[in-house]
Amino acid sequence: MTNVPARILGGLIASGTAITAGALVHAHAYTVRRRTALIPARGASLSQPAQLRILHISDTHLVPYQRKRRSFIRSLADLGPDFVVATGDLIADDSAIDPLLDDLGPLLSVPGAFVFGSNDYSGPTLKNPLRYLLGPSSKTANADEDDSPDGAPHSGKPLATEVLRDGLTSGGWVDLNNARTRISVNAWTLDLVGIDDPHIQRHAMPAPDNNETVAGPHMRIALAHAPYTWVLDMMAADHADLTFAGHTHGGQVNLPGSRALVTNCDLPTAFANGLFRWPPHNDNTDRARVLKKNGTLDAAEHMLVNISAGIGTSPYTPIRTFCAPEAIMLDVVQL
Repeated sequence: MTNVPARILGGLIASGTAITAGALVHAHAYTVRRRTALIPARGASLSQPAQLRILHISDTHLVPYQRKRRSFIRSLADLGPDFVVATGDLIADDSAIDPLLDDLGPLLSVPGAFVFGSNDYSGPTLKNPLRYLLGPSSKTANADEDDSPDGAPHSGKPLATEVLRDGLTSGGWVDLNNARTRISVNAWTLDLVGIDDPHIQRHAMPAPDNNETVAGPHMRIALAHAPYTWVLDMMAADHADLTFAGHTHGGQVNLPGSRALVTNCDLPTAFANGLFRWPPHNDNTDRARVLKKNGTLDAAEHMLVNISAGIGTSPYTPIRTFCAPEAIMLDVVQL
């Protein structure tokens, strides 16, 4: 083995330590993204634009000792949303259920809906973090979970999922795991559909609805934890106006410019997080229209997808680079 001069070795160690420390700090640089989605009216045109403020929470991966993360979650109620969506992986241990419900606090009395991710059913396990970087999972709707490059997320300690479910529904949030329903929020009629986590093969798309057309602002919203391309295609075929998902952590360990290396599913890395149209155009021009931060996007007769980079990470990999943890306030304007 070639000897490395002590000053060079010391510099490499110092650089590595600084990068790791920065990644640990960045994992707690919580931010609220503010985006606007313009969607066409269903049926007759509206006499004036209608607006709905939707708060998107995902991948909190909470354990009770994470005081800064908990403080950020508590602060989200101050945003005053009209509707809340939560797209799974909310806890990392049973001991986090009561703290999470306490931190959500007033948000639980705001109309909302949720689906679960794998870590709402079983706790995280210690794995080689390099396996996550080996490449995207290509799982299809009928594939075996063990084919996933990040191992089997259902192999950890079983969690008290039903306690979490009861807590989230106690204030009126709708459980959309393999379910659909219609609700009214302010002047809006919302047709909601969701699936349980496709990453661990718990998904089952509900039967189509036969809801009558309604007057006034009307929107179809879909929820899923893991945004596999076939999941997004399925929601588009169901005529969703907006689909919300998480799971990707935005890539979590990114290159400068928020360039994701992986998505932990078959979604191209250009779509690891942000607001974008689906399906993308064949010439891939939509890839340049992914809103990673703040801004406005017009549906342009496509379904819009909002993927959150998430608020947390696994307790075993508490780092982020060039991908800040986030909650998203999405202002939907129907024209």
